[in-house]
Amino acid sequence: MNATGIGLGKWLMLAALALPVAWLGLSAAAQERALGGALEWRIPIEGYDPRDRLRGQYVRFTYGWEVAGDKSLCTTGTCTICLSQKADKVVATLGATGAQCRHRVDPKASNIQIRPAFVDSSGLLFASRIFVSETTAPELEAQLQKGPMVVVAALTPDGRLVNRRIEPAG
Repeated sequence: MNATGIGLGKWLMLAALALPVAWLGLSAAAQERALGGALEWRIPIEGYDPRDRLRGQYVRFTYGWEVAGDKSLCTTGTCTICLSQKADKVVATLGATGAQCRHRVDPKASNIQIRPAFVDSSGLLFASRIFVSETTAPELEAQLQKGPMVVVAALTPDGRLVNRRIEPAG
């Protein structure tokens, strides 16, 4: 025993219990730091799918950006999306994986599902989702039915597009 009366085994046990808590705190701080330096984008959304009660409270949607570049690169899910603003539109230019651009989005890290469009066989849909609380869900559902909406998303320096909230366009 040491001078305080607590044995080495108990100190090791306390350290083992504190380590996961410290790791969680450091991880949360790193995420907040990355989001703090992120650029905010207001991206039009379309094709809303209301909350799915089996999988949690969220709204699924497709990004309503203008698509440019080689669409065939994204059919295998291996592409980079470069965002730019053209007048009042957000343009998503598709490039090869790892392509460098000023506002690069990594679809995999951003959890964006890319699938063919049914109406236009040469087109692609870029789908995502956002979690909504039970208290705000009814109000958001009503807004989605009224008019055009945008998702406010943060683009982190490492290319993650993080959906923060949905609000009316304009």
